[in-house]
Amino acid sequence: MRTLLLFALLAFVSQLNAQLGLTSSARFNDAPDWSYPASIAEGMNPLGNGWAMGIDYWIPLGQTRIDLLPELNFGRSEQTIDVIGDPHEFTQNAFSLFLNTNFYLLDLEGDCDCPTFSKSGDFFQKGFFLQASPGVSYFQHTIQTRESAAVDIEEDTFAFSIGVGAGLDIGLSDFVTLTPMAGFRYYFPSEWAGLDDLFITAEPDPLFETESAIQQFWAGLRLGIRFDQR
Repeated sequence: MRTLLLFALLAFVSQLNAQLGLTSSARFNDAPDWSYPASIAEGMNPLGNGWAMGIDYWIPLGQTRIDLLPELNFGRSEQTIDVIGDPHEFTQNAFSLFLNTNFYLLDLEGDCDCPTFSKSGDFFQKGFFLQASPGVSYFQHTIQTRESAAVDIEEDTFAFSIGVGAGLDIGLSDFVTLTPMAGFRYYFPSEWAGLDDLFITAEPDPLFETESAIQQFWAGLRLGIRFDQR
């Protein structure tokens, strides 16, 4: 699976000839149904906060300022929890495809070919956009212990998601744009069965679920680089 994702990334980059974007963001995660009961780990959540990096390709749609920016994204989150006196490290790697669509609602009839820096009109009007972003993610979950007998649990799963956000394009030149952005993404419920495998009990803990949705707030920057001029 990792090899296929790498080839997909290389094929994606090889086709870039107009404008690509490089993104970096911080992620603030909450998976409410994955929280351990207080009797086990003080109610802590194994999905910690993290970071993400991505690359996208700019595709203007029609004669209005609605832009499609399909993005390949990699994110990582880590959390350490004392589980019944034994520190455990929980890691999630996320390989994602996001179909970002930017709507420049204050400038829909503006010139959609030239970069933000070259557009006439108010700075905020021509640069502000709202974003809708459906996506699919491939999660790699790992649990490792630090002190006790070796416990190394790895598993993979998929999850679909939907995101919304907002940003402001700041044109540094005709070829470079800097865009601060922030948003919220909801991942539909997915399974992390290994969370329950840590404990050998006759009955599963009724207070603990191995399936949870993920609610994620994020904030970051996009660097847009244009290679042609139309």
